[in-house]
Formats: sequence, C-alpha cells, structure tokens
Amino acid sequence: MAEATIDPGEVAALKNAARDFERARILQIGGFHFAMVMGALTMWGAAQTWAQVTGWAVAEAAAVANAVVAAFVIASTIHEWGHFAGARLSGAVSPVFEAPRRHFFLFDFPMDQNDTRQFVWMSWGGILAPWLAVLFVLAFVPLGILSGKVLLATFVMKAVATAVFEGPVVMAAARSGDPAGELGKQVRAGGLPRGRRVGTMVGAAFFVLLWIAV
Repeated sequence: MAEATIDPGEVAALKNAARDFERARILQIGGFHFAMVMGALTMWGAAQTWAQVTGWAVAEAAAVANAVVAAFVIASTIHEWGHFAGARLSGAVSPVFEAPRRHFFLFDFPMDQNDTRQFVWMSWGGILAPWLAVLFVLAFVPLGILSGKVLLATFVMKAVATAVFEGPVVMAAARSGDPAGELGKQVRAGGLPRGRRVGTMVGAAFFVLLWIAV
C-alpha cells in the first residue's frame, strides 16, 4: 500500500491561510483597542474643553476624572502590545486570541512552548512600552492644565507599578531559567498589590512635583 504524501504546495497554502487568518485577528483586536484609546482620549479632550470654556468646577473635576480613565486605558493597551511585540521579536509561540475580549489581553504565551529568553523579551516589551506614553505626554500635552498633570502622573504610576511587579520576575527568571516558577513566587509574595502601592506613591509624589514646578 502506497504511503500518503503531502503536497508541499498544499502545506504552503495552509501556512499562508493561517498567517492571513491571524493577521485578520490582529487587525480586529487592534481596531478594538484603537477605538478604546481614541474614545478615552476624546472623552478627556471634551471634558477639558468644557472646563476651559466654562470655568466650572464640575467640568474641571470631569476633566481630571477622564484624564485618569484615559491614562489607565492607554497605558494598559500599550503595555499589552509591548508584551506582544517582545514575544514576536523573540520568535515566541504567541497565538493571538480569536476575537476581542472584555479586557486588554491580546495573545497567549504558553510557558511550556517558549524558553527563558523568549519570556524575558516578552516581559521587557511590556515593562518598557508604558514609558512611551510618558514620553508622548511630555512631548505633546500641555502640563499647565490640571488634567494634563494628572494624565502624566497616572501614566508614571502605571509604568512604575508594572516595573515593580514584572521587573523582579524577569531578572529572577533570567537567573534561574524558570519563568513560570518565578512568576508564581512573585504573585504569592504579594507582588501585584506591592506594585500598585509603589506605583501609587510614586505617581502621587510626581504629581506634587509637577504641581510645584509647572
């Protein structure tokens, strides 16, 4: 009985179809994230315009609240895409989710299919990406307005919180070669709430400095 053979052309066609399907998913989720970011920025901009036009305290409060929301949405989105960029640049197995979800997650990172180097690349992408938002605000957002200060301070808070939680995991994983184990240790040791506390304190202190200096 003759053995079945696989046509190389069919294999190539299947691979191309899989790539096209994944590219479509990336565009779909990217479009969803883009809409979230633009919506958050627009709400903040509208509230800030309202505050500047009317001078009302309630409008100023809305501008500040929307600045916090915008910073959280944008920082979380950039953080996730930073992880994704790091994973793809390292050649890691990082399948994209099939559809946008009710959170910022974009892809899966199976620990058993990726090595320590790929984990480190993926992690550093997410750690460094939020600082791009900080640079963006410094370059383009007027810090003479209250909500501008709040926006920048919130971005700093999110970036610091991420670094405090994920940084020790990356460094420990690079030494031990056990990313999953080091991540578990950090979570059990209260790394997430500690990162939030440190980020909040640094963000608050940074806001006070902005208030004094600008």
